[in-house]
Amino acid sequence: MKTLLKNCKINNTIQNLLINDKIISYIGKNTPACNKEIDINNLTIIPGLIDPHTHIRDLKQAEKEDWTSASNAALRGGTTMVFDMPNTRPPTVNLEYLNLKREKAKLSKVNYMFNIAATSLNLPEVIKILETKPTDVAALKLFLAGSNSNEYVDDEEIIKQIFNISLKYNLPVIVHTELQKCVEEYSEKIKHPSVKDHNYMRNRECSIKGTELLIKIAIETGNKLYIAHTSTAEEIDIIKANKNKCKVYCETSPHHLLINKEILETAKNFGKVNPPLRTKNDNKRILKGIIEGTIDTIGTDHAPHKKSEKLKIYNEAPSGFPGLETSLPLLLNEVNKGSFSLNKLIELTSLNSKNIFNIKKRGKIEEGYFADLTVIDFNKTWKIEAKKFNTKAKYSPYEGMTGKGDINMTFVNGKLKYKQTIN
Repeated sequence: MKTLLKNCKINNTIQNLLINDKIISYIGKNTPACNKEIDINNLTIIPGLIDPHTHIRDLKQAEKEDWTSASNAALRGGTTMVFDMPNTRPPTVNLEYLNLKREKAKLSKVNYMFNIAATSLNLPEVIKILETKPTDVAALKLFLAGSNSNEYVDDEEIIKQIFNISLKYNLPVIVHTELQKCVEEYSEKIKHPSVKDHNYMRNRECSIKGTELLIKIAIETGNKLYIAHTSTAEEIDIIKANKNKCKVYCETSPHHLLINKEILETAKNFGKVNPPLRTKNDNKRILKGIIEGTIDTIGTDHAPHKKSEKLKIYNEAPSGFPGLETSLPLLLNEVNKGSFSLNKLIELTSLNSKNIFNIKKRGKIEEGYFADLTVIDFNKTWKIEAKKFNTKAKYSPYEGMTGKGDINMTFVNGKLKYKQTIN
């Protein structure tokens, strides 16, 4: 099956793109023979997004999200590959539970990989998984603090062991850097907390100290260290200062770039997330970190919960909110505003993840690569209305926000999986 995408804006040039089965077989001005034509009408095509940081849930939390609803949300957001985090129920800590997740993921409409939990108790199980040379495991995931259902690690020697396993099998370690003891110390100081105290209780110091510790160990071991959802200016400075001393990569999330604790006045628990929404100054430093190249990737940290759970009192409401459908429109709006270039957006959302996680033949628009493609319309305006989301989590701290630049089509492995309808 040969599909010709006509009149595509690729690298700012109008070209035609031929998909032969799943693969891009031609890019250029000619009009090769095909079975089917789709006119892209001079809209821009970028590589389908690769999201290294999603919580798909399913298994014993299918009421919050499953692979069908999550992949529908991904397609709406222009994402063609997701990495699922391991703090599911049951958690991805051994081969048995990984295989359970593999079965559920067969329903996905997008490409996927898995991040495996590394804890103080399961390192032999991690090695057992990695000895099978799995092609669907992207990274090890290490939590330094509790966040929903995960087990955290606070022993430096165990962290070193995890880093050495990472080095041996050439996999990055993705780390949630908040230190649990630090979080507990600050949390104890607030007797009757509300969501407005979340940033103080999970204090920036906890993330900063965790990042310092991890970089110290990464310098010693030489493994790939991937700092998840970087939220503070100080962390950006630390990572920048150590980029040439170790293999450290920096992820931020759209919410740590674009919103801050002030939105909690209206968003309330819908904006409760770990690490917390920080300050305007942190937003500014993160943007600078993107422009200067310290920040390598943007991961959504898509973390759906039932709306009824988020409406509970602060202490009982879980942290996290959906992000797969809002991430790219929010970022396209920033490109329209001139905050950063389209090329920078592509680096952050596909190319750098491809390189960091050694993903073959994805993350670029190039002959011989899989046709994972996102068609974007820079002139399409939008308003965020969570009730219309494809995810099961029908809430958002961005509720009511408007912007310009949206997803028109999403292709996965050469097949058109999403096309925007006119509202």
